[in-house]
Amino acid sequence: MNCQRCNGKGVIEIEKKCETCNGTGKAKSFDPKVVSLSEDQIKLFMKGICGICGGKGTLKIIEVCRVCNGTGRVKRCKICGKETDQELCFECRKKPHVFKIRNSCGIEDLRIGRFYLGSVSSITELGAFVNLNRRLKGLIPRKLVQNIREGDEIVVKITNINVGGEIDLAPAELQNYAIVEVSKDLETIPISTVGKFLGRMVKIRGLVTHAKETAIAKVFTLVDGTGSVNCTVFDDFDAEIDEAIEIIGTVRRNGIDVLEAEKILGENAYEIRKRIEVEIEKACEPNFKKFLIESDILEKLKDEMIAVARELKKAVYKSRPIIIRHHWDADGTCGGVALELALQQLVEKIYKDQEAKYYLVKRRVSRAPFYELEDLVRDLDESLEDSERFGDKIPLVVLVDNGSGHEDLPAIQQFILFGADVITIDHHFPDQGVDRYLLYHINPHKVGGDSNITSGVLCVEIARMISDLELTHLAAISVVGDRAEGNVEEYIKLSKIDKEELKNIALAVEFEGFYLRFKSASSIIHEILGFGRKDRQKKLVEVLSNHARSAIEDQLKTGLENVKIQILPNGVALAAFDVESYSKRFTFPPPGKLTGEIHDRLKDQYPKIVTIGYGPDFAVIRSEGVNLDIPKLVEELKSEVNACIDGGGHLVVGSIKFVEGKRREVLAKLANKIGEIA
Repeated sequence: MNCQRCNGKGVIEIEKKCETCNGTGKAKSFDPKVVSLSEDQIKLFMKGICGICGGKGTLKIIEVCRVCNGTGRVKRCKICGKETDQELCFECRKKPHVFKIRNSCGIEDLRIGRFYLGSVSSITELGAFVNLNRRLKGLIPRKLVQNIREGDEIVVKITNINVGGEIDLAPAELQNYAIVEVSKDLETIPISTVGKFLGRMVKIRGLVTHAKETAIAKVFTLVDGTGSVNCTVFDDFDAEIDEAIEIIGTVRRNGIDVLEAEKILGENAYEIRKRIEVEIEKACEPNFKKFLIESDILEKLKDEMIAVARELKKAVYKSRPIIIRHHWDADGTCGGVALELALQQLVEKIYKDQEAKYYLVKRRVSRAPFYELEDLVRDLDESLEDSERFGDKIPLVVLVDNGSGHEDLPAIQQFILFGADVITIDHHFPDQGVDRYLLYHINPHKVGGDSNITSGVLCVEIARMISDLELTHLAAISVVGDRAEGNVEEYIKLSKIDKEELKNIALAVEFEGFYLRFKSASSIIHEILGFGRKDRQKKLVEVLSNHARSAIEDQLKTGLENVKIQILPNGVALAAFDVESYSKRFTFPPPGKLTGEIHDRLKDQYPKIVTIGYGPDFAVIRSEGVNLDIPKLVEELKSEVNACIDGGGHLVVGSIKFVEGKRREVLAKLANKIGEIA
């Protein structure tokens, strides 16, 4: 308990009469015994004012509290609550009482002659064995065993403690006694220091952030703002997520084996939550020095990027799962992997549990260029199941290289209904209605930028605020993979990797990503991106990029033969390609990639060109030298053609979806609008 005299500080402030001026506050000269006077004190003495007390006549001095001897804590009688230097005050020691020792107490805490509450575990020829707690057992000799049965709770007196640790007991008859619970008297330590006490008993306090039940025990994850630890409880004890609890237990390599667990309620619980929040706020301040390149757009986004980094760190410290959903292409993958690696490093730093980084940080792939309902259902169902089984919090969702468009809204709205927070890091043209549902939205278009600041670039810069990993090459792969231009090409120089090699890595990522389908397959993707064996990475990239190029060239031959090119009245070349009829299904490259490759071959011949790769119910658009605004086109088509039209993307690169029966009408309207562009 806190000492009332010093309010738990261990020291008290008292006023004392100034001996230099004898309490008058005036002094014509200073005492020569007083040394180390400051210039201001000397000036006061020259004015006839005591420079020691400043003219007040009294001094405030700090003394060690004599009640608690500077500890800030005092013992209180466990029966009446009076301050005392023992478990019980003098008056209560005279009354009948029995000690109930908790599991943290060892043989060193027992006293011969005291009465203890125990439970009879077995009766043998030697006598009755009595459990005083989980760790201590004593014996009542056979001759003293009368009317005692297994399972009985009885009062016993310790008659002797032998050198070998054997405890001799005798049954005791007491009436109207008080039960005094006794625990090991330990100082509470920060969780971050638990590792220094391997094999020793410690006491910690914290909030429950994760709970898992096994066949023999319950495992609670506790945080206190300095770190996290797994606590294995074998007794019948339960706690809810975000409840404050106190643990006494023995430190093992994988956490703490709990001897005692107790909920903390009321003002104490509030103080713990308040202190943990302060500690977390300090620990989660992002480490921002400067961006890797000079960019006005990045500078304008800086404050919000720092806020996102802070939010991600907070989620880790509070054991809130993070789902990173990214588009499957090179840009989205590089962005997702950058955040994944940075956050996993942070998890490994805070948590002793090696599995924590896998259930706290989950990277998932989106096949579509938006957060579609199929992805949402997987994420939401798993999150709700984890919440029910393990008490996990509803996750923080980070959408990378998607999450800005109107198509993302149904999934985002559904997830936030269940308590999720959603952050978007994207470079596609944003829909105005999305922001109201997002916690943060990092997008260069919002500050006057364009799509050349890729999602991978944004994520790498945010990841650098979280960890010290070298991730520059991920930004470079993202820039090359998305064909970004401008000052972002500085990332290519900073990576010190040849541009052709970066192209090969980007192509390998997309080739492997296509066949991974919905799996994130972190190990394989990490290898391709250079986070494994370097010798194997080069061979792997070479094999995959060669396969990808071969697949592209194979389909390009057929594709280029069947492209229909028409010169529109405004001089724009319109290249139309029936993807459904003249490409292989379910193989690399997909329709968007193939359309882009055909467009790249044709743009050298036509300086102003729009290429449309169309299927039964979709159209992929690529353009060069044309003042195209695909999001605007989509909105106009919606109002003019009743075909359930949806879509978007970048200003000059995007896609449109519609119902199959209206394909001819939609494509005709689209061609007319392209022909009207000035």
